[in-house]
Amino acid sequence: MMQPEPKNNNLEQAGLVDGPRLLENLFPNPVCRPSLRWLRTNQRLLPHVRIGRLVWFDSKLVKAQLDARAMSKVKGQLN
Repeated sequence: MMQPEPKNNNLEQAGLVDGPRLLENLFPNPVCRPSLRWLRTNQRLLPHVRIGRLVWFDSKLVKAQLDARAMSKVKGQLN
């Protein structure tokens, strides 16, 4: 008999990850990694998908968003 695939595997194939894995992907160095609480506090500013009570992130979209916010702050300081 074939066993059904876990639901998380389907989400990972779609590029969606949970909060702790997002932080690991974006900040590989544990010393520089922000806390999960930081992520939850700033979640409304980041692209995310809510499925029920669970929140999933696309690492590429979140990285692009953080890069864009950092660049806008730098441009504002240069003017």
